[in-house]
Amino acid sequence: MKKLIMTLMVAMLPCCINAQTAGIFGKKNSTTKVTDFTPYMQGAVPVENGLVTFSKTIVATNKNKDDLYRKIASWASARYMPNIENGKWTDNDYFRNLAYSSVKTSNENKSQIICQGNEEIVFSNKILERDYAEIEYKLYINVSDGLVKATLTNIAYVYTFTSEREHVTAEEYITDENAFNKKGNFIKQNRKFRVKTVDLANELFTEIETVIK
Repeated sequence: MKKLIMTLMVAMLPCCINAQTAGIFGKKNSTTKVTDFTPYMQGAVPVENGLVTFSKTIVATNKNKDDLYRKIASWASARYMPNIENGKWTDNDYFRNLAYSSVKTSNENKSQIICQGNEEIVFSNKILERDYAEIEYKLYINVSDGLVKATLTNIAYVYTFTSEREHVTAEEYITDENAFNKKGNFIKQNRKFRVKTVDLANELFTEIETVIK
């Protein structure tokens, strides 16, 4: 009888390993927990005209605006396609677009592209426990000869704080005034939103820079 039990356990082992690797209740990849919050401290979330606004000007030497526009338009149409998922939630370039993700404006004459972000940001993903929020934002991209300016703003979140889904703006939640207590320490709940939003802005700017160079 003992031999039979041992045989069955050995036979089932590969199945258990596969289940753990693939994840039973969605993606379950292990990830290194953020312990160095230096890049997210005071000053990491800029505010312009009362709105949280991340921006970056990317130099593309000897590139004309028409060529730059076509490359970015192609990237945007894939990046903001609704109801698609890219990568694993632990990857820097992971995204899961929701229904309202889209390219709102694509004007070659004005060399401007406006994207509507509507996607998930995942804080943790464990068996029977998935902590995530929906994020909405606008990404403005303006192109000229040898230059691309990208601006991420109008940021808001939809999240289940208690038993109800609530809608909060970035201005209410991730600014220096709202993300830290009087001692200058992170408020834990606000911290995860701030970290994910800063990471998202940096990743989008990196992708644009990679596309045009």
